[in-house]
Amino acid sequence: MIRNKRDAKRLESELNRIQESINRFSEESFNQKIHDLWEKMKIIEGKEKLKAMPMDVISTLEKGMPINLLVNNGFRTIYDIVDQEPADLMRIDGIGEKSAYPIYDAVSKIKESVYQQATPRINPDNLSKDDIEFLESIYKKWELLKVIEALKVDFEQLNKAIGPDIETVKKQKGFIGSLFQSKSEKEKMKSAFKNLNQEKYKENLHNIKEQLDYILHFTVNRDELIQHFVEENASYYTEIEKITGFVQVELHENLPTEIVEAVNHYRLDTRDLDVTLRHYQEFGAKYALYFKRTLLGDEMGLGKTIQALAMVNHLSQDNQKYAMVVCPLSVVANWKREIDQRSKLKTFIFHGNNRDAEFAKWQASTGVLITTYEQTLRMDFEDEHHLDTLIVDEAHYVKNPEAKRSQSIYKLAGIAEYVLFMSGTPLENRLEEMKQLISILQPDIAEKLSQELHLLQPNEFKQVVAPVYLRRNRKDVLSELPELEIIPQWMDFGEKEERYYHQAVMEGKLMAMRRAAWQGGSPEHSPKLEKLLDICEAAAENGHKVLVFSFFKDVIHTIQQYLKGRTFEAITGDVPNARRQEIIDEFTKARPGSVLISQITAGGVGLNIQAANIVILCEPQWKPSIEEQAISRAYRMGQSRNVIVYRLLTEESIDVTMLEVLGEKSNLFDLYARESDVASLALNDQEEAEESVKQKVLKLEKERVQRNIEDSLKSPL
Repeated sequence: MIRNKRDAKRLESELNRIQESINRFSEESFNQKIHDLWEKMKIIEGKEKLKAMPMDVISTLEKGMPINLLVNNGFRTIYDIVDQEPADLMRIDGIGEKSAYPIYDAVSKIKESVYQQATPRINPDNLSKDDIEFLESIYKKWELLKVIEALKVDFEQLNKAIGPDIETVKKQKGFIGSLFQSKSEKEKMKSAFKNLNQEKYKENLHNIKEQLDYILHFTVNRDELIQHFVEENASYYTEIEKITGFVQVELHENLPTEIVEAVNHYRLDTRDLDVTLRHYQEFGAKYALYFKRTLLGDEMGLGKTIQALAMVNHLSQDNQKYAMVVCPLSVVANWKREIDQRSKLKTFIFHGNNRDAEFAKWQASTGVLITTYEQTLRMDFEDEHHLDTLIVDEAHYVKNPEAKRSQSIYKLAGIAEYVLFMSGTPLENRLEEMKQLISILQPDIAEKLSQELHLLQPNEFKQVVAPVYLRRNRKDVLSELPELEIIPQWMDFGEKEERYYHQAVMEGKLMAMRRAAWQGGSPEHSPKLEKLLDICEAAAENGHKVLVFSFFKDVIHTIQQYLKGRTFEAITGDVPNARRQEIIDEFTKARPGSVLISQITAGGVGLNIQAANIVILCEPQWKPSIEEQAISRAYRMGQSRNVIVYRLLTEESIDVTMLEVLGEKSNLFDLYARESDVASLALNDQEEAEESVKQKVLKLEKERVQRNIEDSLKSPL
């Protein structure tokens, strides 16, 4: 209740304190704290690197230095000597001015270089106090900025509404003084008191104080913070890049400066795109848009699909709304899923009996038409049809100009204004294939390419292909990420497999249902097998080894048939433990591109297989912990390379139902949950619970398949 001038001054002081508290929070203040913590983490990371550097690193900058004298006096690493001034060094017997200053200069250069290049790695399984504070600062910024902005608006409105009345009441005079006030002044004073005591302003002030209290005392549970970081990893690193300016220095080393600047200045429209782009992904999308007809050769696992989608979305916003994706049949479902989940673009599948109707719908309503290489041969593309953008996934499939499917793709590439070919294999190692693909995109550049240029003038070769070919490796752009990435690969059944599956469902044969997607027997008739062979081929091209897990021996046998020459004796329950280790030792010594296949119940526990950094899971397991244990064979202490896990999954199958019933997200398998006692219990249900899950899955699948059959019978031919 505001009764007098003193009450008004007290209210004014309270409002001033609130104003000061609110002013402490801004985007700039959050960014500054995040930046300062990042710099602190860089220093800590730099110190660790200096501690690992032996003294003889000095010799790379200064020859003939008395390294042995330094080591004998206790200076074993660069970190040990980093704070030593020349005068300190000269106190060591045998080190004079001629050595002390060069040593000091060399160490200073090493220290500066190490700190500049230090990249803090935030490992969710081993977070320091600084890591937690850093992640918390980013989380708080995201959670509180909108609240703060709304609070500033509410406070400004309240201040504007009652500020003049406070000033009026502050002029209140004593009894004698009031006798000499005019009637209008007295009325104004009375009105000011009445206004200040309105209930709505009291309520507004109370709400503002509550909001401010929420902001001042906001905290986040450590486990929730870690979980959020795991799930939104890309968003965190995008924020770090934006605030700290951190970008991998190797990112554009093969591109001319003028190209980098031009691409960076290109404005990318990300409206309606529900995904956070990493800096390198944004650059890739801009690059494709700037040069219009390009070949994206990023190594597997870098998100070429996302970059292509960002390109298509941008063009759609710019009223170039007709896009086509051509890809292997095994990834058609994956493309549709990505586009549907991450954008507002409509998708149409040009495949099967409805392909012509889907084509007509696409032309009538715009969006993305997804099809396969072979299906483009059945596409009747006429002059009145629209095609703005063509995306060709796994473009090395159209390397042969004599093949009909290649000629079909080349024709479409001639129609579209924007064309993006994508391939995860290092095409510069297959110059003729690369030259053929580039000839379709930018023939002038293709004419300049030769084996001599590639081998004898590699730098000039990179300059020539810079406007058409962009390739980044994982080690170049993802060194700060946790060493594990899990990629679900969704695909359809082959025709034979689908019939096999429906029969297994009707007969209630769970085991047959789970391995139905491998019954095609060959890559031509089994999309899962085709995808597995593609992954193994790409891994070999990039110098990686592969670990394949399946529950079923017949699946293992099928895979072995098609990996002859690069695989070993499979690890199954029939193989003695001693022999298992011998197989792993042979695999460890084998050349890059080798594949080790194992039954998940046999090789999934107790073995160390760090030689592999690509893991393929052939089908989901009833216990997520079984998959986690299998992955941990490669993803464990001693693994020096990032691990990529591919989960092969089939649409419209038991795979989907299993994931739903087991409570998993289809695009994330959270390994980090293993640190939670509750999660560990959940991942290791009792046999009775597992049996219950199996029966539930079978029931749901029977109902779903039966519905589909009934629907197909009702629909006209």
